[in-house]
Amino acid sequence: STSGGRSKNPSSLALRPRARHRRNRGKERTLHLFMSSCCPTGALPASYAEKGTSFTPAGETIDLGGGCRCYATGDPRWKTAIVVMHDVFGLDGGHHRALCDALAAGGHYVVCPDFYQGGSIEPYYKNGAADEGKEWLKRFNWAWCSAILERVYAHLDGKGVTSTGSIGFCWGAWAVAKACQDPKRVQAGVWCHPSCQVGRELYEGETEHELAQRVRSPTLILPSPQEPELYRNGELAAIFKANGIASEMEYFHDQSHGWMTRGAGFLGKSWFDSGGRENLTSMIGVQRGVNLTLGWFAKHLHHK
Repeated sequence: STSGGRSKNPSSLALRPRARHRRNRGKERTLHLFMSSCCPTGALPASYAEKGTSFTPAGETIDLGGGCRCYATGDPRWKTAIVVMHDVFGLDGGHHRALCDALAAGGHYVVCPDFYQGGSIEPYYKNGAADEGKEWLKRFNWAWCSAILERVYAHLDGKGVTSTGSIGFCWGAWAVAKACQDPKRVQAGVWCHPSCQVGRELYEGETEHELAQRVRSPTLILPSPQEPELYRNGELAAIFKANGIASEMEYFHDQSHGWMTRGAGFLGKSWFDSGGRENLTSMIGVQRGVNLTLGWFAKHLHHK
């Protein structure tokens, strides 16, 4: 409510003296303090706002056998699950666990399998060995990933889950697109800052258009300016529409590739090396991405 045109919101009232006190210390300093000390209740963990801030995962690491290590969080009694496909920095890179917890808080059981078994593209790029990194990535083709996902699906079945969605970041968006070719297993997908070109460059040779042609589950695409225009210019949307597949696209024009996980940035570099900045704009971008994802799954995952 308002009175005399002035907001009664406690957060905005609390910010006024701080903003006046630090007026001349620079915009970034003010934003940093806003995020680290005044984040609203329900915001993503502080690890998104401040380097060095500790984060305690709400979930746990589970072993599904066959080398299938996963991060699991949330309550399967919701009957809906989200399978998270990590980026090229791997499960242990970036803030995958924090994102999993945020999605679980929306009313889902969330599982993120470690496709790379503790590995990451990061060491290759740090050592200037990008070509070696690509060769390493070739190990994780669809035959490899689908075998791991079969263990995840069996785990979800055992937990009584009746409807499953999947969200992927960077490389993980390709894995989501592949998983969404089987709507009996995955009923909705989300591609965040997608790098689906890995299909044609590293694996079975599918182009982005061919990949979209085979998708059979509703798909939400969340691109940034650093990905190819085909993700936002309607090319893929036209393919989905022709096949009767629901799709939407929300263009994050003010973000950098990798903004959701804060791990892998453009072309395998770190998010920071690709232009990522920890400020209010990026914080809002993450929250918007989570909210859009939860809305998409609320629309397309149905309790049975």
